[in-house]
Amino acid sequence: MTANKILNSLYKVTKQVIKGLTLKERTEAVAKLCVEELNLKLCWIGKKQKDGSVSVFVQYPPEHPYPGKIKVRWDESEYGSGPTGKAIRFKTYQVLQDIESPQYKLWLSTAKKYGFKSSASFPIIADGEVFGALNLYANKKNFFNSKIIEAFVSFSEIIGIAFRNALFFEQSIDRLNKITALRNIDLSIISSFDIRVIYDVFINAAVNLLNIDAVSILVFDEATQELYFKVQRGLLNDEFKKQRIKIGQFIPGKAARERKILKVSQQEMDEPLRKMLMQMQGFEDYYVCPMISKGRLLGVVEFFQRKKLNHDEEWFNFLETLTGQISIAVENANILSEIQSAKEDLLLAYDQTIEALSFALDLRDKETEGHSQRVTELTVKIAEKFRIKGEKLRYVRWGALLHDIGKLGIPDNILLKPGPLSSGEWEIMKKHPEYGYNMLSRVEYLLPALEIPLYHHEKWDGSGYPRGLKGKVPLSARIFAVVDVWDALTNERPYRPAWSKERALQYIVSQSGIHFDPEVVKIFLEIMQNKI
Repeated sequence: MTANKILNSLYKVTKQVIKGLTLKERTEAVAKLCVEELNLKLCWIGKKQKDGSVSVFVQYPPEHPYPGKIKVRWDESEYGSGPTGKAIRFKTYQVLQDIESPQYKLWLSTAKKYGFKSSASFPIIADGEVFGALNLYANKKNFFNSKIIEAFVSFSEIIGIAFRNALFFEQSIDRLNKITALRNIDLSIISSFDIRVIYDVFINAAVNLLNIDAVSILVFDEATQELYFKVQRGLLNDEFKKQRIKIGQFIPGKAARERKILKVSQQEMDEPLRKMLMQMQGFEDYYVCPMISKGRLLGVVEFFQRKKLNHDEEWFNFLETLTGQISIAVENANILSEIQSAKEDLLLAYDQTIEALSFALDLRDKETEGHSQRVTELTVKIAEKFRIKGEKLRYVRWGALLHDIGKLGIPDNILLKPGPLSSGEWEIMKKHPEYGYNMLSRVEYLLPALEIPLYHHEKWDGSGYPRGLKGKVPLSARIFAVVDVWDALTNERPYRPAWSKERALQYIVSQSGIHFDPEVVKIFLEIMQNKI
């Protein structure tokens, strides 16, 4: 394979890497194009897990059985001795020009069955963190020559950056969705006295956000010290509904007595009916979480899962949080005061999460570090002068904090470019308000806060973007536009020094009625006179 062929193929792959926003989109494109453009037999991307294992994240061809038939780890165990494990562990590529070598003995018979003759693994790294490995297989010995290796070393760095950015994007969406689920449970408690409605909201959240296949809620009977069936989804057995379990008996009873989350496999389940159900319906793992409110045991929630998954700490924290929410609903003695307390805690969680997202974005773009916090503070002050208060002021604050969240969709080579952008690069950069809107509009409770992320680059005379609005720009975005420009001008950038405050004020005044709403400029100047 010629050097031009390699570079042309990797160029196509790179275009696909930066094209999609989601991790799945990017990695699926990588795997497919690696096989089709470079005449490989198989490509799979392995994701590094905390327990030392390597899971198959994507592969191409998608139906190829090899990745599913092998066991791979990245630790120093026997299954971590192969190319994939070493690439992740040592952070350097591993190439086997002939797979009939000692380090491939565990996988050799399977590999030969599918015609593999040589293989290579390249670590996926960004900012020093290893996310996994890109694994390639060819039907020729000595396929991976120096030119291919050199190209893939560089390419794996691009994949690493894409992994980091897309992973952060998905984690942000996932956390926002989880906050929304908690809010929906909270709202269901407020708006409905029907406990069945509350159970339904809870179960939907568990199924959709925790990837649970079946859920059961058992309520605690203080008089008999037993757990009995209340509601379930996905368990096909009427006998289950008649059963009562003593506290301390079997896994559900132990979780209730010990007041902690327990996890067991199908083989470890000690309760006969549940063991039979797991075998019949193909459930591999079982989790049980006690429902406790104000120190009082209310029951337990059981979760059944068909796939064996390596859940992280965040997953368990959310499981525990969800169960805590349903516990509040079941405990209805002081429900009104409980609701108010939960709502206040939830609002604080929203604020903290949004502030964390804003801070993380500033860290990504070093030249604007601290920018989001500064502009938010000043925007809120001006909004208060316009008599914006209460919940509306909170949405202004959230919108200001998240105003540049759409830059997560802008490639690093454009966002972090130290000099002026080309016309083509600028057109891509101008898409970030819509990227931000598309991302945040999926979260219902953030909809009132989207005026600033979408419209903060609109201008008073209609010459802004992305919509070119004239006279119809929301007040919050008009306020923010002044503050954003002020902060940009008075803080140093790699391509220019900071302006003096006097010069920046003169510019703001000169743009009144052109870029900025004259009334907003007037209020801004009043505030700045007291600060300068």
